[in-house]
Amino acid sequence: MKKISFIVLVLLVILGLQSCNTAEKPKQKSIQKAVLDRQLEQINKAYIEKEDVQIDDYLNRRHWNFERTASGLRYFIYQKGLGKSPTSENTVVLDYEISLIRGEVIYSSKQLGEKVFVVDNSEEPSGLHEAVKMLKVGDRAKLVIPSYLAYGLLGDDDKIPMKATLFYDVYLREVK
Repeated sequence: MKKISFIVLVLLVILGLQSCNTAEKPKQKSIQKAVLDRQLEQINKAYIEKEDVQIDDYLNRRHWNFERTASGLRYFIYQKGLGKSPTSENTVVLDYEISLIRGEVIYSSKQLGEKVFVVDNSEEPSGLHEAVKMLKVGDRAKLVIPSYLAYGLLGDDDKIPMKATLFYDVYLREVK
């Protein structure tokens, strides 16, 4: 009987100690996570600001007058079309050329064929979705898509490196 009482007492002490330890850990973790989240947010904000300054400097040095959206997309429509504008869920057909800031063309419709995708419902960068909704069929435009609206921190695992600002030259051929 004494042996069972001793075992029960040991189990109760172990359970009591474990419950004390687990009550403190989640609180510490949530505080540490909140601090980490705030630091990461500040780092991302600083990176976005730095990239925006670099893009603006690049465009200013070349005396290119691009419009800027609230998201940070830059665009210049250099040939006006007369067709309709796409909206969400429309399928668009684009001729395109994508290059890096160094001017190196990395993808183009001449090599890969036209780009066909559903607006706001495809794997294309969010900056491209935003841009095509501002165009009309027949428009030709130059776009500067910051990394945070393109392929972000990782790139595309092929020709687009991490944190790459992309330059698009697009022709909106068709809206379906």
